[in-house]
Amino acid sequence: MSAVISGRFLVQGDRNRHRGRLLDPSPLLISTEPLSFWGGIDPLSGIVIDSTHPLAGQSVTDTILCLPSGRGSCTASQVLLELILNGIAPRAIVLRDVDGLAAVGALIAQEVFLEASMDILHIGKEGYHAILCSSNSHGVISSNGELALSRDVESLTRTVFKPHTIVKKAIDASNLSFTNEEQKMLEDCDSEAAQMALRVLFHYAHMTSPPNTVPTYLKVTKAHIDGCTYIGPGGLAFCQRLVKAKGHVSVPTTLNSMSADRQRWQVLGVPTKYAHNAIALGDAYLQLGCLHSFTCAPYILNNPPTLGEHLVWGESNAVVYANSVLGARTEKYADYLDICCAIAGMVPAAGVHLEENRRPRIVLDATPLVESLDLALVDLDMFFPLLGHLCGSLSDGNVPILLGLEPLSSSISLDHLKSFCAAFGTTASSPLIHISKVTPEAQDEGIVKAWIQACGDKTETISTRQLRKTFEKLDGDRDGDGKVNLIALGNPHLSVSECRDLVNLIELPHISNNHKVKHPEVRVIACMARSLQLIAEEAGYVGKLRDFGVEFINDTCWCMLLDEPVIPIDPSSKILTNSGKYAHYGPGLTSRKFRFGSTSDCVQAAFTGVYPNKVFSDVSPSSWLMSRPQIMQRRTFKTSIHSIQRIVLLLR
Repeated sequence: MSAVISGRFLVQGDRNRHRGRLLDPSPLLISTEPLSFWGGIDPLSGIVIDSTHPLAGQSVTDTILCLPSGRGSCTASQVLLELILNGIAPRAIVLRDVDGLAAVGALIAQEVFLEASMDILHIGKEGYHAILCSSNSHGVISSNGELALSRDVESLTRTVFKPHTIVKKAIDASNLSFTNEEQKMLEDCDSEAAQMALRVLFHYAHMTSPPNTVPTYLKVTKAHIDGCTYIGPGGLAFCQRLVKAKGHVSVPTTLNSMSADRQRWQVLGVPTKYAHNAIALGDAYLQLGCLHSFTCAPYILNNPPTLGEHLVWGESNAVVYANSVLGARTEKYADYLDICCAIAGMVPAAGVHLEENRRPRIVLDATPLVESLDLALVDLDMFFPLLGHLCGSLSDGNVPILLGLEPLSSSISLDHLKSFCAAFGTTASSPLIHISKVTPEAQDEGIVKAWIQACGDKTETISTRQLRKTFEKLDGDRDGDGKVNLIALGNPHLSVSECRDLVNLIELPHISNNHKVKHPEVRVIACMARSLQLIAEEAGYVGKLRDFGVEFINDTCWCMLLDEPVIPIDPSSKILTNSGKYAHYGPGLTSRKFRFGSTSDCVQAAFTGVYPNKVFSDVSPSSWLMSRPQIMQRRTFKTSIHSIQRIVLLLR
């Protein structure tokens, strides 16, 4: 035996124990990098499918999966539940950080499905450092939260805990010691669904609270449900159980993109059984009183959240946007937990709901990067998703303050921030990033200086080289002749202003060469909320884009459009996108090759059928970030965030 590390159970299961006795030691699967379960692990095979992750290609089944934390998608809980129900889950998950995203799926398996689950053990930074520094290959977890590690499986089995029987602790959430206030709320429930929702909420609150503390709760005013995506029968059964138990949301609740276009799924070739299940899941959430929104960008709908407003939002890009750009307050709520909180109308008073947890813990300094750029020529549509992706990777679970964008502040649009937040949410564990002189809580110079001082030496300087490496990671399949087969737009969903900008780009003579339609061998598909598409139609944008050859899909989004024929049939096909989020998740989700470029790159490729490789130059290291001079006039179509804010103030 090489080491024993003490931890604290977030969820205690029994996949490491049988009738109170330890099972054989399990192989360790260790990563230094957080992992998004959605887009990261295949729920049908247990294989890590995130091609950018160090564990890519490995199986998590029956391992002790060791991660700093989860990251990215709120759908992690759905993936974990399906892994459990399919019998291919890890034996245990060991975490450096307390992470609700990774734990909720196991909690739902126990609380709702009464299934045998796995241990989820929090061991802290010192414990995780000990794992990383050791050369142990196997481990076993006792019922008192001790993780024993060794290279010698036989000695681990013989030495650790062998002399005595391990008594399994109760795993039923009903055996938790709820407070008197929590018990009173449970007794006052008017439905079985409300009780179920509260039990899950209370269990989660106790699980994620510091030891020896009593959770408290906050009322919320809005909810956004990420769990309406269909990835397997577990999620559908869970929601239908809430409906049968007379569940109903208690606050205005929007729905995220689901897994099929509710009106055109047959035209799009979606398999019948899958479409029926996806629509049944959406219908179940509608029966719970949710609004018929089906968009991954709820912040561009009517009545967006306001500064300081407490929310319960799922969907990683929406959470980051709400916290960062709007100054509202929401944790990154896992699927299943989001609807439980919406029914309860409250959330734990924790995380970035609290002022002290919104303060930055790391400085990301982009000043040298921005100073190296010719700001008159930078293609901001490419710059912001790349920067967001990089900032998420550098933040290491901390809330960052990003410096250096002050010279760009008057040119930054809400659409730029939308793409930035989506990419940041893909690689970050944090649900919040402050940007000096751009986001609402980082406007005051004195506050920003105090934040920087408090971060001490925890600073990362962002370079052109790092941004280029990020681009090379997202534009991962540059081999060959540059031919593209599909151009994927709208992840997150297109805004009306993005439709306008696409029309303006298409109509620029320097791009189109007076052609009226796209290249015949390229398919261009855009995802958009149905309600916003109606507004874009009234403005004349949708008609012009359809004339050019753009197809529109509603209700769903690219992270759920996984199959042929929307995805090209040929496995060697190449998909070009302007979304940092989709360029990250797409290869693992679709098994296709991906290219990444700006919006203008996508339009140019739609005309020619080709996306040439970017040229990198040591003489001018940032030249690849520049817009082509002949299309610079499109910058005049961008509306700055400050202009939009002034318009909003006038309308009030």
